[in-house]
Amino acid sequence: MSRTKRALLPVAFCSASIFATSQAQTAISVTPAPAHVETSSGMLDLRRGLAVHTASSDADAASVTRYLQGLLATTHTPALLTTSKSKAPQLTFVHRDARKPAQGGNDESYALDVTPAGVTITAASRAGYLYGAISLWQMMAHAPGSINAVHIEDGPRFRWRGIMLDSARHMQSEQFILQLLDYMAEHKLNTFHWHLTEDQGWRIEIKRYPKLTSVGGFRPQTMPPWQAGSNAATGPYGGFYTQDQIRHIVAYAKERNITVVPEIEMPGHATAALVAYPELGSAKGLPGMPVGWGIYPTLFNTDDATFEFLQNVLTEVMELFPGEYIHVGGDEALKDQWKANPTVQAKMKELGIHDEDAMQSWFMGRMEKFINAHGRRLVGWDEILQGGLSPNATVMSWRGMEGAVSAAKQGHDAILTPNRPLYFNYRQSDATDETAGRDPVNSLADVYNFKALPATLTAAEQAHVLGVQGSIWSEYVLTEDRVQHMLFPRAAALAEMAWSPDDRRDYKDFLHRLPADLQRTQDAGMKPALSVFEVQAHATPTGTGDHASLQLATQGNLGEIRYTLDGSPVVKTSPVFSGALQVPLPSEVHALAFDGSTALGLPIAQKITLASTLRRDSRELDACTGSAGIQMEQDPPRNAERPVFRVVYSNPCWIYRKADLDRFSGVTLGMGSIPYIFRSGNRPMPAPSNTITTAKVVVHVDSCKGPVLTTVPLAPAWRKDGVVPLPSAAVTGTTGVHDLCFAVENTEDPGTVWLLNFIQPTPR
Repeated sequence: MSRTKRALLPVAFCSASIFATSQAQTAISVTPAPAHVETSSGMLDLRRGLAVHTASSDADAASVTRYLQGLLATTHTPALLTTSKSKAPQLTFVHRDARKPAQGGNDESYALDVTPAGVTITAASRAGYLYGAISLWQMMAHAPGSINAVHIEDGPRFRWRGIMLDSARHMQSEQFILQLLDYMAEHKLNTFHWHLTEDQGWRIEIKRYPKLTSVGGFRPQTMPPWQAGSNAATGPYGGFYTQDQIRHIVAYAKERNITVVPEIEMPGHATAALVAYPELGSAKGLPGMPVGWGIYPTLFNTDDATFEFLQNVLTEVMELFPGEYIHVGGDEALKDQWKANPTVQAKMKELGIHDEDAMQSWFMGRMEKFINAHGRRLVGWDEILQGGLSPNATVMSWRGMEGAVSAAKQGHDAILTPNRPLYFNYRQSDATDETAGRDPVNSLADVYNFKALPATLTAAEQAHVLGVQGSIWSEYVLTEDRVQHMLFPRAAALAEMAWSPDDRRDYKDFLHRLPADLQRTQDAGMKPALSVFEVQAHATPTGTGDHASLQLATQGNLGEIRYTLDGSPVVKTSPVFSGALQVPLPSEVHALAFDGSTALGLPIAQKITLASTLRRDSRELDACTGSAGIQMEQDPPRNAERPVFRVVYSNPCWIYRKADLDRFSGVTLGMGSIPYIFRSGNRPMPAPSNTITTAKVVVHVDSCKGPVLTTVPLAPAWRKDGVVPLPSAAVTGTTGVHDLCFAVENTEDPGTVWLLNFIQPTPR
């Protein structure tokens, strides 16, 4: 499929909606949707500007005014007038008494009144002023000279409204972090959970232990030179954030009502720290900084010297991060090294601890006492429930909802970030032009419609659910533009789910408001995904192969799709797609979705031939095992378009459904390869072969144990960068419609994983 460069088209507002409440929300285009909206027939004329005067005693109003000026500049909206002689409508800040939120925390609520005479923002805190100003900015951005008169009473549904970013596997720049904080604030998200340490990298400067960053902050390139390509970065890969950078980021976040929660992993995911200081480990002989993904068995030991080290680290961490919570990880801590370590076993016997899970509970309890003694609270992944939960710990539930339910029933606070649907490193649509990420799909609708309060909990137990968080892990999300694509706009859906009352949310209304939100995101220099709006074209051959049945659809199913078949660009008067089209082959379809007069996403231009109707991208194929796969780029991180391959590492095997073999005379595979980079437990990573591979793809009919249709040698793609089209293999002797299984046989070179990018049948 050929697409134009990703960019948003000018936004025209559409106020039509299904429900009366949604009509008011759409008309003011505020995201997340306010809790209560009352519109009136009046308008505020902004052609003379909007003047603001703040009392010298109201420092909060003055600082929020400066922040609002910056927001208006990003959308090229006229600035506020600050002269006292202006006769323009006035913006006024009014302080009110604080209200106690139902879930604790600070009062972040506000009231926003827009009348023909001016604007009033009423709140009990700077956070309320800030959020009222953000809602006003959203109404003013790209407004045609006036905005609706409206009364808004608004406040958050949840106390914890978060985004987690993994900066350990692949590190982002300080500027990127600041951009992300801007986006979060503009969507009333208030917690930035920052994953700073991992097996593959330690990203926070600790003055007392410099080798954590000088050694643990860098690793060899994830891919070797033969795999990386000629323009890949060379030398060690990594870096770290200095303490001065962190102080700047924390202060920047505070100005936007965002608390930064650092994560320092323990007792597992600790390889980088233990390569730097091996005496703290539970086993000897670490080979060096790891370059592969997966679960490593390396654990901190349980000696007093190790706790002294961790406490010294957290002392510096707490000096940098003044927030209430310190995240200590606790996930995926394989216990093999503790089981094999005589000192650990002796410690368990001394303490009367019966198994290694209970030993982790003791480990976390000791760290929690230290954290509590410094006026902070410990939070960890839901594995900290194993072996017994520390007395005051907060559980972050990622393996579904069970961890949160268990914690709340025990009287502990919990935060919901289940991988389905709140992990944003999962792909967001089934389109073949999506960037790399995990399977299956966590769509925009999945995020928006997530039920955040488990029905199995009583009202008192539900009060322990502090909130929700979207999380993005960076193993396969290599670059900053990819992170933006995966985060935005799913973070906006998360924000509305976290902020707006459950009975006030409506997905279709959210989609009506989304084009304006996407425009503001692009105004700020960020690159949101347009997956929910972009047209996907699917064509299947009919008859003798001289025609095809063409289907057009969008993921969001909003508005109508307009198209052309004569090569001309799509306009809002082009024909409306109303059902499958019979088109001659070859043809060229152009298509674009519209919501009223608002163009959604970008136009597509796709040439349709008999060969293209038979072609399958690996992202259109099923995994033979039925397991979720990984869509990954082949080489080290850099901002460039790279081929994406879909694979299940443990079984590189793909199924082409309903192949019409009467139309096939041969088949060409587009293949690539990587060194084996995924591990679990003590399984060693096999080394890639140094000799030309004898691996092959065996094509079976009907099942992976069915008759062999053909075989394809893989040697031409061995140690080649990118996608290598292999010589076509003839397909003969079988007719009719069958499933085809494409299975790699690779017994001589287990250190290489073979990747399929496409299957291109040769038409008869």
